[in-house]
Amino acid sequence: MSISAYLRAWACLAVLIAASSSILAVQTACAATVTAGPDVQSSIDAASPGDTVLVGPGSFGPLTIRKSMTLIGNGSLVRTSGTNACISVEASGVTVSGFQVRDGLYGIRLNNATGCTIENNTVIGCKQPGIALLFSDNNVIRNNNASFNGLGGEGWYGIYLSNSNGNLIEDNVANNNGAYGINLFPSCNNNTIRRNVLQRNMYGLYMFTSCAYNRILENDMSYNTASGLDLRFNCHHNIMKNNSMVGNVVAGVSYLDCGQNTLSENVIRGNGRFGIQILGQGSENAIIGNNISASPTGIYLEPGNNLIYKNRFIDNVKQVQEKERNRWNAPYPEGGNAWSDYAGEDQLSGPDQDVPGPDGFGDVAYQVSPLSEDRYPVMGARFQPIVVKKSSIEPSRATVGENVIIKAWLDATYGITQVSAKLPQASATGYATMNPEGDHYQGRLVTALLEPGEYQVMVRARDGRGYELEENIGRIEIVARTGRNFDSAMSKIKG
Repeated sequence: MSISAYLRAWACLAVLIAASSSILAVQTACAATVTAGPDVQSSIDAASPGDTVLVGPGSFGPLTIRKSMTLIGNGSLVRTSGTNACISVEASGVTVSGFQVRDGLYGIRLNNATGCTIENNTVIGCKQPGIALLFSDNNVIRNNNASFNGLGGEGWYGIYLSNSNGNLIEDNVANNNGAYGINLFPSCNNNTIRRNVLQRNMYGLYMFTSCAYNRILENDMSYNTASGLDLRFNCHHNIMKNNSMVGNVVAGVSYLDCGQNTLSENVIRGNGRFGIQILGQGSENAIIGNNISASPTGIYLEPGNNLIYKNRFIDNVKQVQEKERNRWNAPYPEGGNAWSDYAGEDQLSGPDQDVPGPDGFGDVAYQVSPLSEDRYPVMGARFQPIVVKKSSIEPSRATVGENVIIKAWLDATYGITQVSAKLPQASATGYATMNPEGDHYQGRLVTALLEPGEYQVMVRARDGRGYELEENIGRIEIVARTGRNFDSAMSKIKG
């Protein structure tokens, strides 16, 4: 090509660039900011794509947005009744911010909308979802309060996603809704849900039917009347990390027929029945590095072949119940879990725990259940909800028929509901109820029916959460009465 041809080509390219810049400048210049009149819907309809409509104080009827635009409220209330949505978004590239929304069937509804931002709104008192995304992808739902929705009849959602993918749901509050703080159903994939507060619903976050590859991060899913986090029916490859599930009535985390999910570094504490329960057929779940504490059952598993390691099982009444065999440690030196009731020592190391020197793992495996063991229990988690600080047996050598006073000084994290002493070898004849006496518990053991001999003395205590401690506090010797021989006395009477 000649030099003149090159020059002509560059000249044509320069013209095209200049024309494109002019078009962009015209489009930018055409975007306007307008203040809505009393009829906000008319102002929305009159706006051009890209415009910003400002809405002042007042109460307005339902609004529908069918073009790319920004709608900003300042002291603005949008409400409706019947089956309407208060604000219906039916276009892509829409921003809605700064409104109080209430009383509709839906609060703010996105329908086949992409690239929208819904932020800084308060949505309360709606019959079903406060904020709903229907077939809507790649939207941002940020810093909204979607609480007290769905309180009548069936009960529904704070924030609801249906067939919606790639959305960011962050920094919202969704408390006290009729059923769900946030609900994904069905087929919601690749969403990021983070730093939301989801308390005092029935479920904090609920995924139902074929929801996959979602990231559930740093949310507070506590004090709900069922579960904090609940996955059901073919929800897989989801990552749940750094969340809190505290004080839920049934479970911190629950799966039903869901496999291949990762639950890591969460605080799962003080839930009413289960820290974690995994039901049905789901397997190949990874449960790694969680704090699972202070529940009646730390983890309940129906399926097998789940991997569970680097967790802290602390102060659960029953640490584990499992129906099938699971894997409770990674290969050495990754190790297993920390168990508050593990009483072993750490004097050896190595994959077979046969090399002198400690390595942070117990030398003897922790028996998780009759089916499974943790080969490398992590040391340093020992915790007992009930501790016998001191005890006494007076006298420690008693004649048959002589009463023995047994005392125990107890320290209990959750209070004491029942204390007793027993002699295991003596069956029902060696038993005493112990009652509070000042700073200790005291019982009277009657020895009249005991055979002479030596007996272990066990104290059994039960706390308010159902945890039971049974501890040997010493021995007692029972001796026959002296000065009388029963057989000799009987022979004299018969003679």
